[in-house]
Order: sequence, then C-alpha cells, then structure tokens
Amino acid sequence: MKIVTWNVNGIRARAVAFERWIRAHKPDIVCLQEIKAHPDQIPPEIREMSGYTSQWHGARGGYSGVSILVSESLGGVEYTIPFFDEETRVLQARAGGLTVVNVYTPLGQKSYRQKIEFLGSLVRYVDALSYEGERVILCGDLNVAHRDADVHPEMYVEDMLCTRPDERAMIDALQALGLKDLFRHHHPDAVHAYSWWPYYGGARSRNVGWRIDYILAPQSVAAISSGCWIQHEESSSDHSPVLAEIGPLPEGKPGAGVKK
Repeated sequence: MKIVTWNVNGIRARAVAFERWIRAHKPDIVCLQEIKAHPDQIPPEIREMSGYTSQWHGARGGYSGVSILVSESLGGVEYTIPFFDEETRVLQARAGGLTVVNVYTPLGQKSYRQKIEFLGSLVRYVDALSYEGERVILCGDLNVAHRDADVHPEMYVEDMLCTRPDERAMIDALQALGLKDLFRHHHPDAVHAYSWWPYYGGARSRNVGWRIDYILAPQSVAAISSGCWIQHEESSSDHSPVLAEIGPLPEGKPGAGVKK
C-alpha cells in the first residue's frame, strides 16, 4: 500500500502536475494540504478522479483546505471532520484497515497560541483514537521541523517559528503515543533531506529548505513498511510529496492502548 502526503499550495494551479503524478505513482491513499479551494471550485477531472473516492474540505477565499483520496481498490471509505478542525485544516478517512488523519497545522504567525492549542488538540485526538484500538496514520504539513537536522543551517535562526521547544515537544508527544516518523525510521541519519523550500533565492536548486511534512505511523505499521521517500523530482509546488510504502496489514484492529 502506498500512502502520500503533499502540500500542493493550490490544487487549481497544480491540477495538471497533480494528475500526472498520481497516474505515474498510483498511490492508494493521498493526503493533500493547502488545496485553497471550495469543492465546487476544483476541476472535475481532479474532484472526480477515476479510480478514487475523495473528500474535499476547503472554503472559498483561496486559503487552507485539505483533501483525502482513497483508491477504490481499498473498498469503502468513511470520511470524518474531527471536532477540533478550524479553517478547514483537518480531515479523517477510515479505509483499508487504517484511520488516516490529514492535517495542515497553522504556521503560527497570526497566532502562536492558536498553533500550540491546535497541536495539543491533535495529540489528544490521536491518543483517543489509539486508545480505542484504531490503527492511526497521521499525515500532513505539521509546520514543525522536529530536529535541527530538519532545517538547513542557512535558514536557522534562534527561537524561529517551527523550531521552538514547545512546538517540537508536540512531535515528541505524538511519538510518545507510539507513532513513528516513517522518514526518520528508514533514514535515521539523513541530512539535507527537506520537503519544503522557499520560492526566493534559488532555494530549491540549492536545496536550502525544511522538512515539515510527515507520515507518522504506529510501530506495527512501521515494522511492515518498506520505505519512505521525499519525491524531490516533483517540484510544481513549494513542497514535494512524501511517499511511504507499507506491506499487508495484520488482520483486525490493534489492541487498545493505555489512556494517558
């Protein structure tokens, strides 16, 4: 099973590149962030892409928005908007034995408190799902660089947004729930491995960027994953897709956890 997360920075602007990439890679579950469109503004060939069931959670005004596409080969899909969603930033899908939570975290420039509260709600929500025995995959642009190695030295500034200790502590809290960062699981010592680059200063061509896009999965899924890769060659957005591949899932749900 292939799972991808991708901040497309505007699905209408990225429609041709998105369709081309999906047809080439044939992922089973696709989590998109920053679609920047209401569902009725999305090109029909994307909104109703053959071979996929999809849900588009966006508002008018060209801001935020998330979507999940699920291959019809996985069978039925149940979509949910989690209770802590605001600004069309969270969407969930149950399919193929997984509960996929797709998130676009606020950057924190307008309200840093909003960002921390959002991440705190996310941690508690994932904890509750895991306690109920759900096999949770968390995908998205979390707008947090978890370690110094996830920021190019040229871009690092002390106490910079997306690198502060209380932001990074939220990733630690998710990992304490048993979720593994699949990229780091497969590439623990990778350096200069980024998923976002600013548009200015030739940053992408010089690989001066950040790693802020994640696929987090429980140990049971990490153990049967064959890899996780940043698809640098896809450069139509300021983010590149992150793709993970996992083997067949064990039958049934994992056992319920211990509530923290």
